[in-house]
Amino acid sequence: MELATFRDTVRHELNTFAWDQWAQLGVFAPAPQQSQTAAADPEALLLFSLELGRDDPRLFDEVLDWLRANQGLISVHRLRNLCIDRDDRDLADAALGWAARWASKAKPPTARARDREPPFPRPLFRSTKRDVTNPDPAFAAVGFLKPDTEPSRKTRPLDPRAPIAFALRMRLLFGVGSRAEVIRFLFTNPPNDGTVQWIAEHAGYAKRNVSETLNAFADAGVVLVYDVGNEYRYALNVLGWSELLSLKAGAWPQHRDWLHLLQALRLLIRWLDDPRLDELSPYMLASEARRLAATIEADLNLAGISTASIPQREGEHYWDTFVQTVEAALLLLNPYARPLTADLAPHP
Repeated sequence: MELATFRDTVRHELNTFAWDQWAQLGVFAPAPQQSQTAAADPEALLLFSLELGRDDPRLFDEVLDWLRANQGLISVHRLRNLCIDRDDRDLADAALGWAARWASKAKPPTARARDREPPFPRPLFRSTKRDVTNPDPAFAAVGFLKPDTEPSRKTRPLDPRAPIAFALRMRLLFGVGSRAEVIRFLFTNPPNDGTVQWIAEHAGYAKRNVSETLNAFADAGVVLVYDVGNEYRYALNVLGWSELLSLKAGAWPQHRDWLHLLQALRLLIRWLDDPRLDELSPYMLASEARRLAATIEADLNLAGISTASIPQREGEHYWDTFVQTVEAALLLLNPYARPLTADLAPHP
């Protein structure tokens, strides 16, 4: 598969996924192609969509409008915990500042002090051709040039009973913090138990915070704690919780490791948007793809993709391996995604 075709196909599949997710969470968008039963990860989805939206200004603006309307359900602490580099931090801080500016009676989040000079201004949207003469102050503060536009105010009220909104429903119940994320993970992830380390890895909070939360739940009788091989495990009685939450058939939220999957795909988006890739020879393109794959391999494996089971080709043919790896990630987003490898020629 040629790079240009690969890039366009990946962008299409990621955009379809993002619009479907946000449409079910209240963003003004066409009806989703399929209803999602996997519980969304709000902060992981937000970071992913802000990066993806740099190629889709309408998606970017509608996600910002959703954040304006629902910022009380977003954990600023967790959002910043999930940032892996300066680009993530800049986008997160700018989005939070923008939402605070336009939300009524909202207190702006405290910005993190940075021991560096303000960055050189660069366009937020990669497709921008014209100069931005009226930059948005929240984005300009971190060096992004975005037109200063008002929110669309088209975001619909959130339905917290929808399976996709389960994490947000837990925040309405427990508040925005580690308690909601711990319950969300234990409830949706079979076999509904885990160690402190494993739960912390998927909850997006520090191990110490998760340990304190689990011990408090155990003291309250909310979770069961038991010892397996000198390691404590914590389990949740999901049947009792399903009755408490009045979950109906077909409305049971499922687990999907969005945190690691969307982090890997966020890095893929940036990689594909590098125009220097178009100038590379097939061998050098495959070499750069191998470099990216090594960076995101751990996240893909945690998300459930066995990268070791994908045939590892050599030289320029590694590109086919890379395409198959990305295809596996796209199939986790949408099992009905268009196959990327249908036209691949076999290589020894």
